[in-house]
Amino acid sequence: MIGFIGACTDDKNTTSIVPAIELKGEYLFNSGYGYDSFVWVDIAFTDGDGDIGLTGSDTFGDFAYGKQNFFNFKCWYFEKRGGKWTTVMNPLIPGDTLNLHERILSLTPKGNEKGIQGIFNFKINARPFSYRGDTVKYRFQLVDRALHKSNLVETKIFILKHP
Repeated sequence: MIGFIGACTDDKNTTSIVPAIELKGEYLFNSGYGYDSFVWVDIAFTDGDGDIGLTGSDTFGDFAYGKQNFFNFKCWYFEKRGGKWTTVMNPLIPGDTLNLHERILSLTPKGNEKGIQGIFNFKINARPFSYRGDTVKYRFQLVDRALHKSNLVETKIFILKHP
């Protein structure tokens, strides 16, 4: 699935309370056996009021399981079929699309300065839920606790090799 590694620092120059994200790097890793193992994506983020991430008690209302904002970092999986980009169905969960959304824990800094910036590093399995898409791309969006949505960023196209 998606692994998360994050780093954040105070950002005294950020003024917007709406989070912003920017694609910083995207890399395909081969297994060493003639097929691809995972995609690594680096995404920079900023937020003026630092309300990024959820706590363990954020499980009610908009953040309840099954609600649209239970996951606060969205990753949509797209595959090119017949010349068109489409979402695909999750092979392990009937009726569910193959999304790779994540729940990021609270990153709000202590103290008076709440603005933050940092980088999320995501490791995406080349065969999520055992699905073997070959021509794929990923789209990301960050949602803060006030439900402000960042801009969307999209990776380049990856042509994956599978065993």
